[in-house]
Amino acid sequence: MPIFRASIAAVVLAISSATIAQNSDPIVATDLGKVRGRALEQGAAYLGIPYATPPVGTRRWQETQAAQPWEGIHDGREFGPDCIQPPRRGKAPARQSEDCLTLNIVVPEHEGQDLPVLFSIHGGAYFVGSGRYIAEHMLSPVVKRGVILVSPNYRLGRLGFFSHPALTAEAGHGTGNFWLSDQIAALQWVKRNIRAFGGDPDKITLLGCSAGGSSVNALMTSPASQGLFAGAAAHSAGGLFNAARPLARAEQEGLAFAQRAGIDGEGEEALSLLRQLSPTAILNADPGPPDYGAIVDRHLLRTSLAEAFASGQQSAVPYISGSTSDEASIFGLMGFDEQVLKQKFGITLKDVAEIYPNASSPQDLLRQVQTDFMFTSAAVGMPAFASQRAPAWAYHFDYVPQDKRKTQAGAAHCADMNYLFGLTPATSDGDRKTAERLRDYWAAFIKHGNPNTGSERPLWPQAAEHQSRVLLIDQDGAHPQAKFSPKAMNFWWQKWTSDSDSDRLP
Repeated sequence: MPIFRASIAAVVLAISSATIAQNSDPIVATDLGKVRGRALEQGAAYLGIPYATPPVGTRRWQETQAAQPWEGIHDGREFGPDCIQPPRRGKAPARQSEDCLTLNIVVPEHEGQDLPVLFSIHGGAYFVGSGRYIAEHMLSPVVKRGVILVSPNYRLGRLGFFSHPALTAEAGHGTGNFWLSDQIAALQWVKRNIRAFGGDPDKITLLGCSAGGSSVNALMTSPASQGLFAGAAAHSAGGLFNAARPLARAEQEGLAFAQRAGIDGEGEEALSLLRQLSPTAILNADPGPPDYGAIVDRHLLRTSLAEAFASGQQSAVPYISGSTSDEASIFGLMGFDEQVLKQKFGITLKDVAEIYPNASSPQDLLRQVQTDFMFTSAAVGMPAFASQRAPAWAYHFDYVPQDKRKTQAGAAHCADMNYLFGLTPATSDGDRKTAERLRDYWAAFIKHGNPNTGSERPLWPQAAEHQSRVLLIDQDGAHPQAKFSPKAMNFWWQKWTSDSDSDRLP
């Protein structure tokens, strides 16, 4: 009998504790219904909030539709499922579903004032990743500086990037950018609802690295996203040579995918069969390195991203773009080697060797060419274009920790994100100083639209047409550069001009 009484007491205590915890968690009312968040020590997190109708069944490969209102209180204390993606080596699988269009919000403690908002778009070569990125760290250093973090999921791989003649006929216009449609719908949800979480809908800043940075550039140029944000930062985004593909090419790629999945034809019957494929069958029909990118559908994207920037079609908002000194660290994943450079882009290493006299070996030459061709030239060039309409800044991140300088050729792809958001622990004074430096600049940019606002630090020079001005960040600090790598930058800008038949140079 004493054991039985003790068990009853334990159950009552557990129920009481759960009730107390639930009652202490905050509840916010959105335009679709109430959301219960997770109380944090110095803020709150609202996770897995639906912003769109599940893109399943006949809605697979359709543009994003707003979520339907819900009854009761949505439990926002756990992340929603990731969007469908292949497994990654060394990473534990997370729950996945096609019903994945949710977003996460992390809010620091504040006293009633409307806080600026950072809309973080995850990378992953457009085929892996999730809105857990950064959000899973909850009160990251940037959030603690008085910034609300929002991070959405969006459709990946073939579910997010798919053009097909039957889809074009169904939509009545070019289509295929479902990933971008998702991101726009998430932004619209934030614009409508963020004030309920303490955010300022007129101070939303976009930020992303890699595919996330390329997404930022796409949102800068899409007619459907204009007016939804006040600033943008594209990290390691590329943009000149890898930015987009025409609809006709995308449709041919879609037909080839369908054939690999065992489905022929260009009409409604083929589309119906495609929508019946299991997620596993879709993944299996896309073997090899990922090859997804923005589609010039003349609907969400009217032209290539670089052409849009060059002709002043992008949003007139403050803009940052930058890259790291060893972007080539990512190309093992992409299968991007010397042969691909020659076949796809007409670049032969021996023809560009004179631009890189300091290359220590053929492999080092390939690394420098890959880094500058795909990333650095765009990181400097896109702000030069953007400066026509609004203030813009470029940076080059070359900080490598002291204990890795003998083994690393430079700062790896998206390495700056680790320091900016504290994704990995700082282990030295150099790490901490670099992290604080980045956070100072970016917090000023998010809050004021200018990275130079506030405390004293080296002046970050504004970008200008026909100039290669950057802020170089390395182990010795932050250094304004009036002419950054001019020979290499001019060579790649001239190649872009020639390839695109454009008379506009950065």
